[in-house]
Amino acid sequence: MEDIKVGNTNANDINLHQDMYAKAYDKGMSFSQYLENIDPSDPKDAKNGLDAFERQLMRFGIRTKNDPRTGMGASTGDLFFQSNIPASRILFPEFLNRVARVAVMSQDDIMSQLVATTETLQGSNLMRSIYIDDTQAQRTKSRVAEMGEFPVVKVTWSEKATALAKYGVRIQMSYEFVRRASLPVISILLQRIMLQTRLDEVGEAVNALHAGDGSGHASGGTISTSNLSTYQGGTPEGTGEMTYAGYLAWLAVFYPGKCTTIISNAADTVKYLTMPKPTVDPLFLYSFLNPGLLGGVPERAVNWPIPTNITPVIHANVVANTLVGIDKSAAMIAVREAGADLTETDKIINGQFNEIVMSNTVGFQMLFASARKEIITVHDQAQA
Repeated sequence: MEDIKVGNTNANDINLHQDMYAKAYDKGMSFSQYLENIDPSDPKDAKNGLDAFERQLMRFGIRTKNDPRTGMGASTGDLFFQSNIPASRILFPEFLNRVARVAVMSQDDIMSQLVATTETLQGSNLMRSIYIDDTQAQRTKSRVAEMGEFPVVKVTWSEKATALAKYGVRIQMSYEFVRRASLPVISILLQRIMLQTRLDEVGEAVNALHAGDGSGHASGGTISTSNLSTYQGGTPEGTGEMTYAGYLAWLAVFYPGKCTTIISNAADTVKYLTMPKPTVDPLFLYSFLNPGLLGGVPERAVNWPIPTNITPVIHANVVANTLVGIDKSAAMIAVREAGADLTETDKIINGQFNEIVMSNTVGFQMLFASARKEIITVHDQAQA
């Protein structure tokens, strides 16, 4: 594959061709990124705020949105397949990819509550798991004697590679339909269909938090599970369910981290959000403790282990009577294969399609085992 020629290339001078998608994939880029390297956007003169791909659309007169202010309507799909301008066909697969990415971004409000970051994997569908040998005993030595050794927290790659999973959908949307439909309509249809694929990825993330990443190491193993009786010596007579005191005691075990997200099914989410609380909620009271009330002197608990802004996430993959708590900054990262958005690109470009297959390849790596904890919210005796 030839190298990308980076420079101030005029958008109209770029020779678009089909194998640009393969070249972009080999370099771990999207087609848009590939074009941006050929025709970089000038931060001082962003050419009406368009990126390199959008400048190519403008080059061929393709409008992706309606403009009620000017009365100019969006193009139909047919404008990508102009017989007198064959190069415009090259842009259609990336148009579909960009629409799909918008659907991905619309669900980031869920995924962003589960993962610390998303990494891009280039050229492989196998990820090497991260091995973290980290225990409380290794972290709690406060003083090292003369000639003594410092405690060690080992971070390395696991010898075991884990395969990423592919998520996708086959959309029966023919070439004839695409030619006559407006681009906003095509966008709406694809984004709605792709939402389910993104939700499937969230489901896999929830499963991984519980079962681990398959690395075989403690840091990537099954989630630490405890029972309600560990945190409350007794329960209200006849209920056997979590009390507010037990709930706070469970949250405290995340210290020195903090629980940021609690995942549970819909019924259990409602139960823990509506559990009886004291007349004066200590979490509500804590939010007013800085500044203090005595002479304006701040009264702030600097190591308060109970977070006041936990995000609830509802997901059916969590079994009944169970809460999964995580510190999203340290529990898990997502790994996504670069450029794996659209399959059968050549058929799309050549107009030889009756369906469109969209897919993503993604996996999840566990980080610190102490950053994810599960609690069974029904008391042992009640279960018996």
